[in-house]
Amino acid sequence: MNKHLNLFFLATENLLRHRTKTIVVCLCIIAILAPFITAISISEGIRAQSLASVEAGADLYLTFDEFGRNAAIPLKYLDEIKKIFGVTKAIPRIIGRAFLQNKLTVIVGINKEDLPESISCISGRIFENANEVVVGCELAKHFHLRIGDQFSMRGQQRKTFTVVGFFSSDSSIWGTSMIFMSFKDAGELFGKQDVATDIQIHSLPGHNSEIATDLYDILQNEPYRLQDKHMVELYFKKGFMLKEGVFSALYLVAFALGIPAILVASGFGLSERKREIGIMKATGWHTLEVLELISFEQLLISLLGATIAILLSVLWVKGFNGVFIAQFFVAEITMLPKFTLPARFLPLPCMLSFFFAFILTMVGSIYSSWRASTESPVVSMK
Repeated sequence: MNKHLNLFFLATENLLRHRTKTIVVCLCIIAILAPFITAISISEGIRAQSLASVEAGADLYLTFDEFGRNAAIPLKYLDEIKKIFGVTKAIPRIIGRAFLQNKLTVIVGINKEDLPESISCISGRIFENANEVVVGCELAKHFHLRIGDQFSMRGQQRKTFTVVGFFSSDSSIWGTSMIFMSFKDAGELFGKQDVATDIQIHSLPGHNSEIATDLYDILQNEPYRLQDKHMVELYFKKGFMLKEGVFSALYLVAFALGIPAILVASGFGLSERKREIGIMKATGWHTLEVLELISFEQLLISLLGATIAILLSVLWVKGFNGVFIAQFFVAEITMLPKFTLPARFLPLPCMLSFFFAFILTMVGSIYSSWRASTESPVVSMK
């Protein structure tokens, strides 16, 4: 045990003595791992927030079907849907996008009493009268909006809205460019009366099958789509897998260029290392002891590089809000997001990063060290 401990301390001394090599290898490890850890943490944070939104949402989502895609559903079926046994609440919504000057915003039209609990005003109040809106804080900051300000949307200049409140977007990143208004106002804005983009159906546990059967009887002559919470969750997961795949493809290019760099850096000063190994062999060191010393060195340098990479990733997300990398996972945002970016630093990616760094540094040094340790000490010391 003392022998292994002495080898460990000697490995630490070697890293301190060869500072240039230690710094170069650490920088290579950080350059490879920091973007990877940052991207995984952002993806997991957004995924968790998305799935939490789905879990807090409705049990069923009803729309019409047009060319295999969701289409607006007439409100004439709403009263019949509400009377179905097992349905506790049926909420019609209008969700669309419109330009406020040059910025694309998400419009949510919903009745005041059906607003989600997560939407609470931090300033002002919820809309009550016609043409009143509640605006997300980040959108308000962008246009310097205040309570009582009026504006119109591109494409519908005749309708003027009055800001009566601001809500925080901390509960969801999608609230950053969102405007809430009454269901009627949203229908007038988009020129669609007596229709909804979807109807959220909240149901008693275990009644979804019976509700689906009753909906078929009501809408049997209409092309409709009924999606449950599990199906919506699958859509979210599929979307994140696609985004992660695009990032992985781009990251592999940089990764492929980084591997040769770290392999070369691991063997930095190879002739000097060969002379050291030759002296060790001449003074009675065994080949396994030499390899154990090299392994301890790579273990320490991998641990150091991976730890710094994790800390830089935390700083990248928490301090700089995922600048330059958040665009891979959140569409239509600037390089520097103006909202708090969700992130989750899970243990598994961090552990995998360390093991990956250890394997890379071992590949770059263990073979050359083994060759030097098996040669004659005279040859190694030349």
